[in-house]
Amino acid sequence: MTMPATSVNAVHQELGSPALAGGELAAISPKFAEGYARVRDVTDRDGACPAWAKALYMAAAATVRGHRELALRELTRSHQLGLRLSDARGASLAVLISRGEAVYDAFARTVDQVFETEAARSGDPIPEFSLDRQAALAYFESYFGFVPDYIEVMANDAPRALEGYVLMRQWSLAENTLAAKHVELLLCTINAAEFSSRFVNVHANGARNAGATEAEITEAVVCAIPVSGVASWLPGADGIMEGR
Repeated sequence: MTMPATSVNAVHQELGSPALAGGELAAISPKFAEGYARVRDVTDRDGACPAWAKALYMAAAATVRGHRELALRELTRSHQLGLRLSDARGASLAVLISRGEAVYDAFARTVDQVFETEAARSGDPIPEFSLDRQAALAYFESYFGFVPDYIEVMANDAPRALEGYVLMRQWSLAENTLAAKHVELLLCTINAAEFSSRFVNVHANGARNAGATEAEITEAVVCAIPVSGVASWLPGADGIMEGR
């Protein structure tokens, strides 16, 4: 259930922003500080989405944007609120498919630091994964309801890459140790933080298909605000509304 709007002030000291909790923003403008605190009431407390998940979404988006301190702070908070190591590792692969290997490495090393561990290594043989062009196209047909033009291009000119894309996508979005709904919502936050309404729309629809409510999707997009400011809300909201 979402937190109802209220005129009661937020408790700044209980929120995840040091600038709020320490009074730095209030020293400049109590009104601005209270406004930001009300945003952080949504991002930092249980609501439609659990607080641990929203902190994870913000950590992933902060990593994508190169905000290492914010990423560490939010992932630490997510862990304190109940994030499991297996879900953090699952989130790292969602980050990889979304933004590439360097960002994955930054996020994975933050996970190592927060959980005081090292990522496992495997030397086991990789199972055979049978997949052909038609099966790959069928996967996208089932996900989107049609085959996008950009998938047709890859299918025609780089079919081996399309096979890899499907295998990565199948695991990261549907078979992940992190629940499919949370993966899609995390990707909503990342894409809103990067001002991409197109991909907020893709993953908002994916979140709906995974059982997310409109309130959960909206909270995930609001989680982009501490990472990229209110400028992230307009493309995020556009992405939400395009799928309704």
